[in-house]
This record gives sequence, C-alpha cells and structure tokens, in this order.
Amino acid sequence: MTQTEFYTIVGYLANPLRNTNIEVEMPQGRQATFINEYAQMTNNFPLPLNTDTAPYYVWAPGADKYGLEIRAYFTSNNNIPQILISALEPRGFQNRPGYDIWNRRISRKKNLFPLLEAGFVLGANQNVNRITALVPNQFINDFNFGFNL
Repeated sequence: MTQTEFYTIVGYLANPLRNTNIEVEMPQGRQATFINEYAQMTNNFPLPLNTDTAPYYVWAPGADKYGLEIRAYFTSNNNIPQILISALEPRGFQNRPGYDIWNRRISRKKNLFPLLEAGFVLGANQNVNRITALVPNQFINDFNFGFNL
C-alpha cells in the first residue's frame, strides 16, 4: 500500500459518517506490552479505564485466548476505496452479533496499528481534528479525497 492509498483510507475512516469504532481484547499476559505499544502509537492517549468491556477488554487469567485481537468496525458506502477492501475481513462484511450499525470490519494488526499511529484511538469517538493534524502536508489532498467519498 502506498502512502497516498493509506491517507485516502485514513480520510475515509475519519469521516464521522463511517462511525469507526476500534476495539481490542487480549489475555492478561499481553496487557503490559499493549499498554506500551498503545502509548507509543497514540502519543500517550489514555486507554479506557474499564478493562472488562469493549473497547478495551482484558481476559481473566486462564482464559482460553491466544493473543491480542484488534478490530475496527465501520459503516461503508458504495464509494469505499478499493485498497481498503483488501484490508477487510476475508468474508468482506461484518456479521458480529450486536454490531448492527457497522457493516464492515478490519481485523489485522498490520492494518490497524498504523491507524492508531495516524490519530485513531480505541472506541467509537474518533476525533477528526486529531487525525487531520497528523496527516503530513503532502498527503492532505489524499486524506480529503477519502474523507469526501
């Protein structure tokens, strides 16, 4: 993915119409590492205080969970950037029970950690101004293009 494509995706997902919601869950043994990673990626943006519910869920010791799972849910339209389709769940559409307002999901850490570095945070309240401020000047037109799709 090029930087142009990346910032088009950032713009698309930053649009409040997308309702972008990022959630993470992990076993307790992975929490300390994630706290450091999240602080580094988000410039010390605070994590939610509650760790037993979305968007920041830490499983109790002994839970049968492998590792970190991070997901972004969003509402797409017919103008979804083609490059974003390759980052979606393999099935293409989100079908998690109780998540009916979102129709798309991204679940790969390699696709989501860069979004955290670009100003997105855990939860459903993405701050467009925070995200826009982190877009390099040479990619602001790409961001705006994605935002307006």
